[in-house]
Amino acid sequence: MAAGISLNIIRVGSEQFTPNDEAIISFAINYTRAIYGSVGISIVRVEDYFITNAQAGGYAIIDQDSEAEFLTSQWTVQNNAIDVFVVKMYVGATAGLSPEGGPCNKDLPFPTMTGVVIELVDVLTNQVLAHELGHYLGLGHEDDTTNLMYKDTPNGGLLTFLQGIKMSTHCFIEG
Repeated sequence: MAAGISLNIIRVGSEQFTPNDEAIISFAINYTRAIYGSVGISIVRVEDYFITNAQAGGYAIIDQDSEAEFLTSQWTVQNNAIDVFVVKMYVGATAGLSPEGGPCNKDLPFPTMTGVVIELVDVLTNQVLAHELGHYLGLGHEDDTTNLMYKDTPNGGLLTFLQGIKMSTHCFIEG
């Protein structure tokens, strides 16, 4: 069996998500599946979860990185998948945030970030999701504009064999 990861896609402010937003999320998952597949990592399972505006308590819009960190410490899905929080707006130039080499213990307290937060940014959502998951799985930024881990999007969306090996050692890898 190939190495793989599972994802919990958690929509924050779920009543704001439209059918078009759902299509963008689906495209981003499929894009990530293709990019990661190129280095031998599959997406094994994707589960959908929803946090309403009322439950989100103001975190449906992320105004600063500490709010993204707090969001991941307040909600988690108790399984062996990476929690990916999707918000409609992340104020400023940031479109996503993730710790580099994210923890497998999703019950760690704030300020430890225990998941990935991404902004729904139309077609760029695909690269934001794949890029931030790369950070969670241990990858840092690269200077090569063709690499998925280049600091800005859009980028070339490529991963190297060595990046695949590094990601395959993360504790959320199955198989």
